[in-house]
Amino acid sequence: MEFSKKRFSLKGKNSEKLVHDLALKTFLTDWCYLNPTLPSGKELCDLLVVYDEVALIWQIKDLKLDEEGRYRNREVIKNLRQLSGARRQLFTLKTSLELENPRRGKELFEATGIKEIYLISVLLGEGEAAFSFVEHIKKYTIHVFTRDFTRLILNELDTVSDFTNYLRAKEALIRGNKQLIILGGEEELLAFYLMNSKSFDRMKEATMVEIHQGSWEKFRNSQEYRGKKKQDRISYGWDNIINRVHEASPGYEVVARELARPNRFERRVLSKDYFDAYVLADNDKIHNLFRRTFALKGVTYCFLFADDTKPRDYRKGMLKWMCYIARGTYKSNRKVIGIATEKKASPTCSYDFVLLDMPEWTEQNQREMEKVQQETGILLSPEISIVHEDEYPK
Repeated sequence: MEFSKKRFSLKGKNSEKLVHDLALKTFLTDWCYLNPTLPSGKELCDLLVVYDEVALIWQIKDLKLDEEGRYRNREVIKNLRQLSGARRQLFTLKTSLELENPRRGKELFEATGIKEIYLISVLLGEGEAAFSFVEHIKKYTIHVFTRDFTRLILNELDTVSDFTNYLRAKEALIRGNKQLIILGGEEELLAFYLMNSKSFDRMKEATMVEIHQGSWEKFRNSQEYRGKKKQDRISYGWDNIINRVHEASPGYEVVARELARPNRFERRVLSKDYFDAYVLADNDKIHNLFRRTFALKGVTYCFLFADDTKPRDYRKGMLKWMCYIARGTYKSNRKVIGIATEKKASPTCSYDFVLLDMPEWTEQNQREMEKVQQETGILLSPEISIVHEDEYPK
């Protein structure tokens, strides 16, 4: 009996590790908290993801099927109740919770800043023949994932933006009280969402929707999907930069959060522009600085590549002025994010970061900007070009 208990415990830990590893890749280390505990020492949930105004509460169970090929109802209900209990502790009782992860250390959870809460039950058993992909308990919507769908969705929607946008759209669809029939797993629903511009709007007027099995396979085998996956490879360079922000400053999280806000497609666009500029900077043998600015969705990005013979403080200072001048040059963008590194490409490069968030731009700011601009030559006569990128290239 003792051996059996140990084996079950080990199995449970292996199941949690599967989800933890996928979550760390998708949501990144800074916003993942594994097995957080209440002040009593009792575990709150298996995984808590807190990013900006979003909280994702995960409960993971490795369940066996009964003689009829179904999960035992009491075990499923237990999992759902644990999720509703965790939500109640955090947002109704407002229980004091100290969170900790390897990068950010210890900090108190702030419930007041959370605007969206999602509950996710992961059932990692063999899988039922018929499976409910959403449940409701105590008025809360709970997303129910299988092992295979957990792997799939955390690999396909592998940014916090992509993932939460899907959950938000799915919950809105469910609230529409449609008769929804899915022949197959939730991946068929995901295929419809992705093939329709990440939206369920096509279903708005329908009272009954039937999604056939095979939609996901058809989508996955399409030329457009393969083209997207190939083009997305460079986007993970942006993830690597996000994972390096903590090296630059103790108060780095606010900068990392802004860098992590773009979805996978936007990260591809940013990465292409950044690494294109990096190649040009590396090949430039004349100047000691190379600059590029890039605007995307109301944010201006400043990339600065500096000769490493210059002191680090010089590079930091130039990056700050570049961001300030960019704020005044592109006045409709209140946020400016700056990234600086060495001009010579190297796997051991260092980074500096700047985040400028200025809702207002005054006449005094403009005068100061123009003075520094004349002194430094930054963005005096920028060359402007428009970039077009298809998420699903044909």
